[in-house]
This record gives sequence, C-alpha cells and structure tokens, in this order.
Amino acid sequence: MPHLISQEEIENLPEDPQQRFVGIEALCRTRFEKMCEGETEWSIIQDYRLTYMTAVVGAARWLKISPISEIEVPKRSTWNDQSYEDFVAELGYYTVQLMLAGAERNSRTSIVLEGRTRDRLRTLTKHLRDEVNRLDLPPARIDRLLKHVDDFERALDAKRLTFAAVGILALAVASAVADVDGTTNVVRKLVGQVEEAVGHAKEEQEKAAAGNQLIAPDILQLVPPKRSAAAPSKPNELDDEIPF
Repeated sequence: MPHLISQEEIENLPEDPQQRFVGIEALCRTRFEKMCEGETEWSIIQDYRLTYMTAVVGAARWLKISPISEIEVPKRSTWNDQSYEDFVAELGYYTVQLMLAGAERNSRTSIVLEGRTRDRLRTLTKHLRDEVNRLDLPPARIDRLLKHVDDFERALDAKRLTFAAVGILALAVASAVADVDGTTNVVRKLVGQVEEAVGHAKEEQEKAAAGNQLIAPDILQLVPPKRSAAAPSKPNELDDEIPF
C-alpha cells in the first residue's frame, strides 16, 4: 500500500504540532480520496480507508494530539463500515477545533497581507536588495544578506506575513552591519520602514477586529463530541521617508 504523504511534505508543514497534524490529515485525506476515485472493488476501498485511518492516528500519536491519538484503528479482520463512519465523524469534530485554534494563533503572530501593504513591502524589499548590493562588505556577507532578503520576499507571496519573518530579516541586517560605519544607514532605515509598515498594518487590522473578537484560550483542550452539556475548556516608514 503506498504512503499517503512524503517526508518532504511533512517537513514543509508548520512546526507547531497541532497545525502540522492538520496539514498531515488534509494531505492524507486528499490522496486517499484520489485513490478511491473510480475504484469499484469494495475490499480495495476498505484497504485504502484503513491506510488513511492508520496514517492519521499514527501522526496524532507521534505529535501527541489527544484525544485523536487515543482512537483505535480496527484490524482488517474486525472491519465494518460503521467503524470508518464513526472515525470520520470524530476526527472531523476535533480537526475543526484545531483549525480554529490555528487561525486564532495566526491572528496574534501575523498580519493579513492586503494589496497596499504587500505592494509597499515589495517596493521596500526591492530597494533593500539594491542597497545591500552597494554595501562595502565581503562578498560572502553580501550573499548571506541577499539570501535573507530573498527569503523575506518569498514570504510576501503568502496570504499572511508572520512577525517572525520580519524579525529574522531585521536581525540578519543588524548582525551583518554591526561593525560597519555610517554607510549602512540607508539599509537600516529601509528595514525600519519594513517594520513600520507591518506595525501599521497590524494596528489597522486590530482596530477593524475590535469588538468582534472572541476571548482566545491560551491552551487548546479538544472537547469530545459527546460532552454536549459541558462548556469547552479555555485553551489555554522611516523617521523621514527615503526618497525613491
């Protein structure tokens, strides 16, 4: 039976265990459903279902996603259709909670890249690359800086921009030019403008969301579907613009 997900795909998923699990489950389900398309042999479909269930529960156990990790996958000899239907219903209930928790965390540690902000950051990144190339630094240090600029530019393709991406760029620049004289002022100011643009976008998005946010729990505790009477536990631009 083929694997439903590759090592490379797993490594490209978020490091957060909950969001990594959500990504693994989604990829396995997509591949599993593709395998079932056009298949009429019921025993083969059952094998595919067991493969999917085993992969998902195995991932949950490794990542310690309880109570999904506690779901028992039936053996082939004791298989019945109800086992799969119950599994899908229970898994879906928990996975939605994980997705909602991930969305809440994203809103705290990233901004939505809207058109104006994205365009502004792309322009600043272009100017930053030009200025880095003009620095009187060893070629190896220039190359390392340009790699960080490239990484940041790729981050601008995503729907959301993480504050970590901004911080990595700022730290890379600060460390690379720490021992250089005033010729790096423009580079430093451009990074400051990047931080300012992101900060402004965050402030605007927080204002827009004011009054509409739910109180976010600090620790996510998945709630079993049968506990209907119990409430869910609370989870835990420069000082002066550079003229370009």
